[in-house]
Parts: sequence; C-alpha cells; structure tokens
Amino acid sequence: MAITDITSLQRRLREWTLQASNERNYFRGPQQMIASALDDPRRTTQLSISGYLLGGWHLGCGQLAVLQGDMTGWDRVRLGCAFQRTALWLRCGRRTQSRRGEAADLPVLQTANCAVLALALDDPECEELLAAFAALPDDRFGEDDAYPLFVRELLALRDHRRPVITPRLGIYGDVLQLWTSDDQTLSRRLLALCEHRLTRTRSAPGKPAEFDEPGVMLFPAEILAVRATRRSLDLPTPKVEHAMMFTNLVTTSPTGAWPEDPLLARMRAAVSKVTR
Repeated sequence: MAITDITSLQRRLREWTLQASNERNYFRGPQQMIASALDDPRRTTQLSISGYLLGGWHLGCGQLAVLQGDMTGWDRVRLGCAFQRTALWLRCGRRTQSRRGEAADLPVLQTANCAVLALALDDPECEELLAAFAALPDDRFGEDDAYPLFVRELLALRDHRRPVITPRLGIYGDVLQLWTSDDQTLSRRLLALCEHRLTRTRSAPGKPAEFDEPGVMLFPAEILAVRATRRSLDLPTPKVEHAMMFTNLVTTSPTGAWPEDPLLARMRAAVSKVTR
C-alpha cells in the first residue's frame, strides 16, 4: 500500500508543477510581488506571503526533479527552503501577545515544516528561526497541532533540554517517550510516523493536513530531522524500513555550497532591516 501511495503522491506532485495556475500563483506572481514589495517597507505582509509561496514552488519543482533522477534539483530544494525560512523570519519582526507575554508571530504548521526541512537539509542559516519557534509558548498551539508541538519538543532535545511530553502530542509523543530506547523500538515508532504521514497529505475545509504542502508531501523531513537531531547528540540513527525512505529524496542528498539567488539576496537584506 505504501508504494502505491507514494506513486500516487509523485503523480500528484508532477501534476501540481504542470498546472499553469500554480506557476502563476506560486512562481511568477510571487516573484513580481517580492520585487515590488522590496521597494516599500510597509509591505512586509505581502513580502512574507510571497516569499513563502515562491519557496514552495522551488521545493516542489526541485523535489520532483530529484525524484526523476536529476540531482541538480537539490539546489532548487535548498533555494525553496531559504525563501521560506527568510519569509518566516520576517514574521518574527512582529510580536503577538500570549498568556506568557509576547511571542513571535509565527504560523506554527508552516514554521514546523520549515524547521524540519532546515534540519534535514542542514540549513546553515536556520538557527535564529529555530530558536524563535522553540520559544513559542503552549497557548500558540491549537488542539490539532500535535505535529508542530512535536517539532518544538524535538528542538528542545537538540538544545539539550528535556522535552515536555503530553497527550497532545498523539502518535508523535511515542518517539519522544522512547528517545533513549533501543534502535529497533525507536525504528518501529518512526515507521509508524511514515505510515501516519501518508494519511495526512490532503487537507479538508478548516482542517489543514500537516503534509499537504509540495515541499513535504513526499519528503519525510520530520523523520530526517529526527535523524539529524540524534546525530547532533551523538546518538545512533535507526534505519527505517519504509518505502518512503527509499526514494531519491532520502537515498541521495545535496552537495556543495547553498545556491545563491539575486532576489533572495535582496529579500534577506530587506528582512534584516526589519528584524535587527
């Protein structure tokens, strides 16, 4: 069943990249919006939204290329991650009130996905965003935010802090609960997450699915983020025998320096003025 699901998701991703409306809404439109918003410091909302959408386009197209055997697609994947990270960091310049004081104005699901992508891809400029997300208080997470909460607690482990494990974490809590168990036990829990993610790739009205975005639809970034976190802590990284872990997105990896992009460079310069 998993292989059938993955084939179906790959076909869905390919069709998504071929739709003219998606190219307009995720690529050409956001590029134009970013270029115009850069000249107006009041348009930070448009800049953030457009940067995130453009990042999604690069992630989806890059991952499809990698899946089809074109390893140059990894540069587009990393470029997409950089656009989304920069767009979300811009949101950190705005603060919202919570019961525990002010917190960064971050959308928890989108930031969780960006965080695991950054960890999986070894993003060299992600630490400020990860720290802002890790500092979000509990009341910023809703009843259906088990996955974003899991990512926050994974970042706590990465920072050598004890995670807060509650029933709100659902299936994700098992991974944290068994963090120091034997490889085989943890591997089974990660296998369960792989199966779970296949059921969470289609959103319903008012109920967004965690992995409905092109950048995480087929890329098990949360599993790779667990591996990256364990490596950073000098812990063994268990092998997960699931079909999703044997596509080119997992068996290959990007090489060389992160790609440069003139529009991204301009956007980062503008964001630094707002967030410094």
